[in-house]
Amino acid sequence: MKIAARVFPGTLVSQNKGALIWGDHGLIAYAANTTVAVVDSTTMQHVTALHSHRSPITKICWAPSSIPVGDVDDLFLASADTSGFIIIFNVTAGKAKQKLSESNKVVNALELFHTKNSELYLLSLHQPALLILWNPKSGEQIWKKSFSESLSSFSRDPFSEDCIVLNGGGFVQFVKDFSCSQAPSDGTRFFLSSNSSAEPPLSSPSSSSEKNRVTSMFFDFPRRSRLMLSDRSSSKAQISVEDDNQLQLSNLLSVKYHCTRRNTLVLVYTQDILILDLDIKQTISVVSLERSTCPFVEFPVYPCRYRDAMYCLHDNGTVVFRIRKLINGTAEAGGSEGSVAGKSSEFGYESHCSSDGMRITKSQKVYGLAVCPATEMKAAVVTSEGKLLVWELSPVSRHINAGVNAVPQYIASISELLNPSTSGQSMLPEEEKLSFFLTGVSNSLSQGPFVIRMCPPLTTKNFHIYQPYLAVGSVKGTIQIFDIQTGHMVRDESVLSCQVRGIEWASLHSLVAHGCENLNGNTGKSEIAFVNIKTGNVTNFRPSKPDEGVVQMIRISHMKHYMVIVFKNKPMELWEMKTLTLLREMPSNFPTVTSLEWSPSSFKKKLTTDDNEGYSSSHSMVKEHFVFTDNTCLLHHYTVEGSLIKDGSTIGAQGVSGTVTAMGWKNELLCLGDVNSNITFWNLRYKKTSNWAMGKGMVRKIRFAPGKENSKILMLFNEEVQVYDRVTYMTISSLSFPKAIGRVSDADWAASDKIALSIADGYVAITDVSMQHFMTYLHALPELSESYLPCVYPASQQLLINYQLYPQPWSVDSPEQSQLVNFPDNIKKSLQLSASNNTQHCLLASHLCGNRFAIDFWTIASHYMKVLKNRQSGNAGKNADDSKGNLFVPSTAEEELTKDSDSTSAHEAFASLESSLEIFSTNKTFKENELSRVTLQELKNYGGEARLDCARRYILLGEYDRAVHLLLQSESDSSSSYTDSLRACLLATVRTSGASQSTLKLVATSLIAHGKLAEGVELLCLIDKSLDACRYLQSYGHWDEAVWLSKVTLPDVDSAEVISRWINDYLTSPSVNQKKQAVLAALSTGDLMKVVELLYGMQCFSLAANFIEACFQEGLLAVTKKNSPTIEAVYLQYGRLLNDADMDNGAIYCWGKAGEQGKQCLVEMQLSSSSN
Repeated sequence: MKIAARVFPGTLVSQNKGALIWGDHGLIAYAANTTVAVVDSTTMQHVTALHSHRSPITKICWAPSSIPVGDVDDLFLASADTSGFIIIFNVTAGKAKQKLSESNKVVNALELFHTKNSELYLLSLHQPALLILWNPKSGEQIWKKSFSESLSSFSRDPFSEDCIVLNGGGFVQFVKDFSCSQAPSDGTRFFLSSNSSAEPPLSSPSSSSEKNRVTSMFFDFPRRSRLMLSDRSSSKAQISVEDDNQLQLSNLLSVKYHCTRRNTLVLVYTQDILILDLDIKQTISVVSLERSTCPFVEFPVYPCRYRDAMYCLHDNGTVVFRIRKLINGTAEAGGSEGSVAGKSSEFGYESHCSSDGMRITKSQKVYGLAVCPATEMKAAVVTSEGKLLVWELSPVSRHINAGVNAVPQYIASISELLNPSTSGQSMLPEEEKLSFFLTGVSNSLSQGPFVIRMCPPLTTKNFHIYQPYLAVGSVKGTIQIFDIQTGHMVRDESVLSCQVRGIEWASLHSLVAHGCENLNGNTGKSEIAFVNIKTGNVTNFRPSKPDEGVVQMIRISHMKHYMVIVFKNKPMELWEMKTLTLLREMPSNFPTVTSLEWSPSSFKKKLTTDDNEGYSSSHSMVKEHFVFTDNTCLLHHYTVEGSLIKDGSTIGAQGVSGTVTAMGWKNELLCLGDVNSNITFWNLRYKKTSNWAMGKGMVRKIRFAPGKENSKILMLFNEEVQVYDRVTYMTISSLSFPKAIGRVSDADWAASDKIALSIADGYVAITDVSMQHFMTYLHALPELSESYLPCVYPASQQLLINYQLYPQPWSVDSPEQSQLVNFPDNIKKSLQLSASNNTQHCLLASHLCGNRFAIDFWTIASHYMKVLKNRQSGNAGKNADDSKGNLFVPSTAEEELTKDSDSTSAHEAFASLESSLEIFSTNKTFKENELSRVTLQELKNYGGEARLDCARRYILLGEYDRAVHLLLQSESDSSSSYTDSLRACLLATVRTSGASQSTLKLVATSLIAHGKLAEGVELLCLIDKSLDACRYLQSYGHWDEAVWLSKVTLPDVDSAEVISRWINDYLTSPSVNQKKQAVLAALSTGDLMKVVELLYGMQCFSLAANFIEACFQEGLLAVTKKNSPTIEAVYLQYGRLLNDADMDNGAIYCWGKAGEQGKQCLVEMQLSSSSN
């Protein structure tokens, strides 16, 4: 029986708060004191526990997935502790790869991230304000940056690699030049203020002191609002809160970037969540709790990425799901001068469902929240007792309509459950209701220190019923039974009302436990219980008597017939095990027992049979022996036969220099250990002794390894654990504590080659004889065979699972699913139903594999394939050679005019992309979203630069009336009043006169040449020269601004030209190398073959082949002379991958479409199969 090295984690400590993370691959990790527990979210079993820290862990993070689709890689995790050490774990290999530290400075925040060119980096924030970038694979420190004020956390912008925000408690600091090659600048610091006044400032401050003062503002929005202003002074700004209704700024729990809205922050306080727009530096939405509602906990909010929603964790353990909802409806377009153009986007986050709360006690508190990043449908909560709960968000109708025996519908992600926030519809259909369902609970060890005892060893007589059970007793009186082969917890029973002090196994499925409140006293209340593991029945067979001695130890004979109970200040008792009856109570003058051991099984009488409980079926009397030592160092020998106990010989314990505290007996060898760290080996056959002074403190336990020929001995000292060889009399291995590990409170043999250690840090470890390996290779763990997460299997099996999850066009009717047996029935059913739609099938498979890039790719592909197919419905006679070009745009201006109405209906017919992917949305949808965003900014700003920025954006969006209105609001005494008035006059007159266009173009080019790029671009847009403006922006390196401008001002033809240049000249350039972004951008233009070429260059052959198949299925792509070389190359490489994975049918199918090279591969396959 193979036992793997592993760690069983225990309870959490206060430093572990917030250290909970859910990886893309489906594994959940949380900190449990000094270990990192890793849990399989599908089976809720502990996969492994990572052990290398010596101090409590404060931060953990997974490395996100960034590998090409159809490939596999090891799993990496980073963790930091209170001593300032950061350890990089290779979870797959079960090894700590790097140990990093910066002068032992405590780590406040930690993140592993991939750049868009797939390089892995580690960013850490150390106390008080030191930001460091590491190479986690080499351990090299790339750069470090020190800031002037203390910082507690950071958040990276999901929309821009250059931006990062740091939380200083009372302020936030923005860095906009973050780079992986050099340290960033100091950035800009912003302070937060609150005021009950709703009136905007009437004038700008004139003096320098007024300019440096933080202005307080408050809007008439639900309860509270915030304004942020830059700290332009060298001294710290003073911030005041004017009334008790306002939020205390020191209660800022966390700062995060919004995951679906660009340039937006989420600030979390104990009673409020603020949504801030960074363009206008103003709160645009507030989520406020009632006074009676439990506040948020630390690290309480998870903003979703695939839909504009958020999960919130409250102090009572309740998880609340909130969805974005418009508040003021829609305003009239083209109304009066003061009205808002377009749609009003004032919004809040409405609570739609909440999970059940939990009973919060002194020992059980909520310590963290994590959400599945691949689906955003499940939330995990961890408590201080180490309990992990997983709540699944689900529509109520799914369970009501499923019936008793029906398979409930599988919902792959939150994007299938909710409409996009940009669709103009309610995100949740009115007839639908959501609810949280508890789908998984994972328990850990109870509160330590622990007493551990391994069940009787494996023998030839019990191998057919043997289970490697380890019993763990806690200070709360519970006994937990673990199967150390699978890692599963078999039983968790409350046995005693006091701390468990000792455990002895009575059979393979029963044990005896004892405990007491105070072990240091001579008298007190002791408890002894008999536990049946199969039934869970607990029998307290010996009631405690007042003022009797405390139970010091219990020893059960090797034949499991007798039991000796030794008291601290009372004579010992002899019990019969089968009936749990007292046979004999020793007289009052009986010696005080310090250690006791029964004779080994080799001295027993021959028995006929053993039943399943290990008891003899023979009715003959069984004679057994035991020896014990007293406080005078005498060794006593006794014989027990039936109810008779006979005194044997009494001799002095040779070689000991103090009280004997531990004893072990195997075959003819008796081993004694005393308080002075001396070990005596006594060979009973040859009557020889040998003594060894170990010098490691008192000997606490001696255990012989199981197995007839096994000569190893486990010895537990006060300062060390040793494995000793009784044949060579040499130390095989040793483990010192607390130097190498936390204090070892107990130890036992888990198998003939494995040792179980109870560590005072709150965990139990199973290690090998060397006591150096506490973790094992992930794929070697037997319990993972029940999981359906691909990442827990070996690389070859992972590839097979990936290939079988994705479409198999070579066997549509009966796809190969040999590796999908562990998947739930509803997932298999969904895969079967989506077989007729390759795009939806691939999107479902991407969510199951947890690959973020694949999810984004197939989300965008699914959207545009619907639009393209609708667009092509009137182009049945179009030449197939045009498939190489951009399918999304018409070929000529005349076609564009005739297709304009069809395009509009096509855009409205299908749900738009979520705002997190809005840069890849259609131009019409993108412009509508930007207009809605600027409208909201206009509602929320109070003049200054924000007003001018809104006016500029209105000009670029073609909303000239709104721009004129804002420009005319300029204060008469401001320095920009005259300029703003002239700009308003220009806007009002330029549209009525065409003769000025040449002059404006000349002025615009002159402004651009003299460094005023923004002003020149604005003038070009006024005279409908937006394409020229985009080209100027690209020439000056403003690529993102050029793409934005093209999508809000240009028709599809010209916009595609701008985006194509963005792809070819910027994203795919060697210095930038953002090919994933380029693939998504090419998808948004409808250039299908460009997508295939980019994927082929990235070696994403599986993704490219599935995309081609999806295009074939939708009739959007045909093989031509121009594209056939690329298509054949994709099928050739994909066929090789399938062949390497032993999917011969798939390889034959792909090589059949790979031209001449494919035919050659088929011939080689036939020759290889015939030779075998």
